Amino acid sequence: MVQNIRTIGFPALLSFHTVARLGGVTAAAVHLGMVKSGVSRHVAQLEDHFGVRLFERGARTLKLTPIGETLNQRIRSILAEVDLLEDIAREESSGVVGAVTVVTTPEFSGFAMSALLPAALERHPGLSFVVRPAYEFEDMQDPGVDLAFRIGSIVDDRLVAINLGDVQLFLVASPNIAKQYPVKHPEDMQNTPCLVFHGSQRDGSWTFIRDGEQIQVEIKGKIAVRSFKVLLDLAIAGHGYAFLPHFMLKEALESGKLVTCLSSYRSRPYPVYLTFRPGARRVARIDAALSLAEETIPKLLRSS
Repeated sequence: MVQNIRTIGFPALLSFHTVARLGGVTAAAVHLGMVKSGVSRHVAQLEDHFGVRLFERGARTLKLTPIGETLNQRIRSILAEVDLLEDIAREESSGVVGAVTVVTTPEFSGFAMSALLPAALERHPGLSFVVRPAYEFEDMQDPGVDLAFRIGSIVDDRLVAINLGDVQLFLVASPNIAKQYPVKHPEDMQNTPCLVFHGSQRDGSWTFIRDGEQIQVEIKGKIAVRSFKVLLDLAIAGHGYAFLPHFMLKEALESGKLVTCLSSYRSRPYPVYLTFRPGARRVARIDAALSLAEETIPKLLRSS
C-alpha cells in the first residue's frame, strides 16, 4: 500500500483540495498559478488512482461526492502537516519569528490581544499576529489558521481544546432606560425594550440564574443585530436593555454610561477555549503564542 501511494504526487493533492475549497477548477487554477488543464489533470489522476469519482460535475458547478468529502478531510490534514514540517525546519535556525493567525469573535479579539500583544513584544519581538474576527467557526483544519478562541462550545473533536476560563453576560441599560422601564425580576423583561443579538430575527430568549435557579425569559426587541459592539453602542445611546459579555462593560459602567440591572442574577457561564490542531506546538511560533495565551487570558478574564 505504501508503494502504491508513491504514485500520488503532492501537487495532485494540493490541486484537488484547492478545487474542493474554492468550488471550481478555474478558481483553483488562478489561486495556484496554474493552467486549468493542469488542475483538471491532477484531479483526474486522483480519481484514476483511487478508482472513484471525487466530484459530481454539473454544467457550471462541482460538488464533492461522499467519498470525495472523506478524502478531502484527510488530504487537508496531510497538507496541514506538510506546512508544519516546513515551519519546523525554518524555525530551527531562526527561533521564534513569524506571524500567528488567530480566529476569534470580533469583540473577544481586541480583549485577548490587549494581553497577548504586550506579552509577545516583551518576550518574542519577532512574533506577530494576524487576527481574523468572525462569529462563525472557521475550519481549523485549514493550514492558514494556527489557533482560535472559542466561546461556549467546541464542534470539532479533532482539535486540542484548553479551557481558559468563563465569560458571563450581564443585563445593562442606560440610566434613563433603567429608570423609565424598571425591572425587579427577569420576567419583567417581557415588557421592556430589548436589544437582541441575532442576525435574522428580533425575538429570542435570555436565561438568568440566581442561587441555582434558572429562569428563561422570551424577549422581543425593536432592534436585532449580530454584533455585541453595536448592541453596546445602542444600549449606551438609550435604545434598550442589552445582555452583554462582562469583559466589554468595564468602561461604560465606571463612567456611568450604563448601569447593571438585576445585579443578583447572572447568565450561565460560557467557557472560553483555546483550540488548535494536534501537533501545532511543534512549531515554535505557534507554541510561543499558545503558551502566552495560557498564561495571560485566564488572568484577564478573572480581572475584567
